Amino acid sequence: MALTGQTWVRLPAGRRAVAAALFVAGLAAPALAQQGGRTTHAGSAPRIDPATTIDWPLHNLDLRNSRFAAPDQIDTGNVAGLELKWRHQTPPRSIVRSTTPLVVDGIMYFNSGSLLTALDAATGEPVWTFETDPPFAGGGRGPSYADGRIYAFGPELMYAVDARTGELIETFGDRGHLQVARAALTHKYPDDYPPDVDTTAMGFAMTNPPTAAGGNLYIGLPFSEGLLPGGLLVAVDATTGAVQWVFNTIPQGPRDEGWEIARDTWSGERRYGGGIWLPPAVDEELGMVFINAANPSPNYDASSRLGMNLFTNSMLGLDMHTGELKWYFQTLHHDIWDWDLASGPILFDVTVDGRPVKGVASLGKTCYVYMLNRETGEPIHPIVEHVVPTNTDVPGEEVWPTQPIPQNAAGVWQEPFCAQYPIVDDPELAPRVRQMFHPYQVNEFVITSPGNTGGANYGSPSFSPQTGLLYVTGKNDAFSIKVKVVGDTMEPGPGYVGHFGNIEEVGQTGVTATSTLAAYDPATGELVWYQESPGATNGGNLVTAGNVVFQGGSDGSFYGFDAETGERLFTYKNDIGIHASPLTYQVNGEQYVAIAAINTVLVFGLP
Repeated sequence: MALTGQTWVRLPAGRRAVAAALFVAGLAAPALAQQGGRTTHAGSAPRIDPATTIDWPLHNLDLRNSRFAAPDQIDTGNVAGLELKWRHQTPPRSIVRSTTPLVVDGIMYFNSGSLLTALDAATGEPVWTFETDPPFAGGGRGPSYADGRIYAFGPELMYAVDARTGELIETFGDRGHLQVARAALTHKYPDDYPPDVDTTAMGFAMTNPPTAAGGNLYIGLPFSEGLLPGGLLVAVDATTGAVQWVFNTIPQGPRDEGWEIARDTWSGERRYGGGIWLPPAVDEELGMVFINAANPSPNYDASSRLGMNLFTNSMLGLDMHTGELKWYFQTLHHDIWDWDLASGPILFDVTVDGRPVKGVASLGKTCYVYMLNRETGEPIHPIVEHVVPTNTDVPGEEVWPTQPIPQNAAGVWQEPFCAQYPIVDDPELAPRVRQMFHPYQVNEFVITSPGNTGGANYGSPSFSPQTGLLYVTGKNDAFSIKVKVVGDTMEPGPGYVGHFGNIEEVGQTGVTATSTLAAYDPATGELVWYQESPGATNGGNLVTAGNVVFQGGSDGSFYGFDAETGERLFTYKNDIGIHASPLTYQVNGEQYVAIAAINTVLVFGLP
């Protein structure tokens, strides 16, 4: 396939025009079978002083996904004295592995499986619970809050409850519930999907909460590992659940935004992947919503999808009112490693060479930070195409010959936030080590870094306007496989498991995974400091006005670092691993820091 296409494109205004018809999709579809729920009241809402109470209302705190929290009672001088104030254990089969709870008006909210729980955020005492009927197991990233409502979700649907009472809001969607994937598909592709389409059988599932802005909920789905026709960003009315517009990260035909750009970047008709793993960011002043699209599918054997595979592994800027595509930037072409943008975008403002820049950054499993001007999609600092290895024994595969590598303002390659070349001491394994971007093979094991869960995963970064630094959580890891040749034989459905569905054999790497925390200066693109800790993590971090960065690890460690220097100031060792992103809040003048750990919520404060 010829070397065509561009990494970055800002669309001209005429080409961006799109009709923004409003349609209550899915609400006229067959009712959800026996779908309901039950609220149990256990206590009264706490009394708060609004002047000394500070909330955490969204997964990443605010519309910018900044994770910069205003409470400063806990600071670098006293963080070492933090103690566990209370802990809450979830019921069996109800996990909070990757959940970030919310706190609004002194009440903490989180969903674990089919159970949505409200607790007194200062004491941990129960206020109410809501359980869906029928129940389901599993977990997710947590709920969202907007205008007195809590929006939570299960694999198939989203539901809305009153934040004070826990009662289902039956005027939302279909008696309080909305099958988001069904509503989106029947709105976007009414000729292709019947009103009762079974999206669960197709493999659709929700994993992340919506972002609430401007009266809408912006919902990203589905799994990028499934053989599904693109990731969908769905804008629905926050009051009624009416679908406003749908954007597909992999255009399937002329009705999709960006079809003329993406059409020839795929061979064949099967265009799968591009899921949205974490909530979008929103700039209401610009009227834009920003998303990261994940990897194409299937993984590893990509012979059935030759080309750049737009808009997978891409940062995308859209009109928040219409879904119109403004610009895109692809961070990895023709992904054969599962190095997607699993983390969400983060917005920041910075001065570069004396001029103000509205920035957006995304983290890759490549261990690079991609920093763009969020108005135009142009790189803030150079991002240059470099030649990479293309030798492969996968039949029919054509490895893309270059990949974009970020540089700092001085034109020097950006220092990565995790290892890109594994150090292997085992004499039998060491000969298998290859440089980054080396393709996996069919007939031999190769060891590369990062692994398919290395780099930045679903954990979110943070940005402090006080220090001007961007804080990035990563993972040092490696991966070794033999590719299973699948060509175009794989079929969509819930049974497809993308991470391992076309791997013949997993090999040893000789690498012990660790977690990293790195601070970058977006004004220069330079790495300021770096910390490595035992225990890998898929979670993210937060930074406070007290200049403390908090982050957990899979070995159960929970850390507090000096935001200026990276010095480790606080360590708590939990008996269960931590894979979630933390939060902080203030109730009646007292600041708390919280983190979820598999089946427990831990809450810390000063003595």
